[in-house]
Amino acid sequence: MARVLKRPMFRRGGPTNDGIMSGLEDRKKFQNNPLKNFDIPGRARELTPELAKLLEEFTPETRLPLGQIGLNLASGKFAGDGFLSNLVGSIEKPLSEFTKRDDAREAAIRSGAAKLGITQAMEEAKARAKGTSKFLKSNPPDRVYQDLYAKYTDPKGKTGFGKQTIQQIYPGAMAEFGSYIQSAVRSNPVALKNLDKFQGLVPHTINTKNEVTFNFENMIPGGFYFHPGIKKFIMRDSEKNSIITYNPYTFEKLRETPLGD
Repeated sequence: MARVLKRPMFRRGGPTNDGIMSGLEDRKKFQNNPLKNFDIPGRARELTPELAKLLEEFTPETRLPLGQIGLNLASGKFAGDGFLSNLVGSIEKPLSEFTKRDDAREAAIRSGAAKLGITQAMEEAKARAKGTSKFLKSNPPDRVYQDLYAKYTDPKGKTGFGKQTIQQIYPGAMAEFGSYIQSAVRSNPVALKNLDKFQGLVPHTINTKNEVTFNFENMIPGGFYFHPGIKKFIMRDSEKNSIITYNPYTFEKLRETPLGD
């Protein structure tokens, strides 16, 4: 993960040909990011076993009704067919009642532990949500988009001889990527699980006329790349020799296109 987040695609505030994943570059900031997916059911499942042990320890044990069994034996109520019959008859009902009470105890412990686990997980989620709100207030996508778009369209940012960078050729797409799309990435569990697969922009070249040629063959198979021309994430499948396109906000697979088509 450390190596992944050091890649240029995760940098921010560098030259215009850097930072296509701006906002994800700071490892500490990212790891503390409150937008990181919080799995309430999963967290509740983690908490429940320990809570069940605690409840088990402090919940009175079900007692075997030895007194009732003794009374039954002494009364000879079930002694019609001898001692064994008396013993079985005397134990049967008290033991059945004991089993019911003990099952009810175990069920109450499991239910109570689950409720406590869910409550605790929800409280943790609420605390995380407060942090999320604070994070968004300090890093609103609207402001980031406006700043990036202004930067990429600033005439002063152009290099000599009219040469443009990919950000200057696709200012809207790159500004959207650096703001709204990255905000979505931070809160998307699929994206967070695949951070090591982010490779940056689709490999490309820019000629003297500022025309962009995207070189899909140079993409690492299985890696996610941002394509500013279509504002989508794409991935190359080397076995099928195809390009898979993904929605940048939901990571939903949109289509698969054979290379060369």
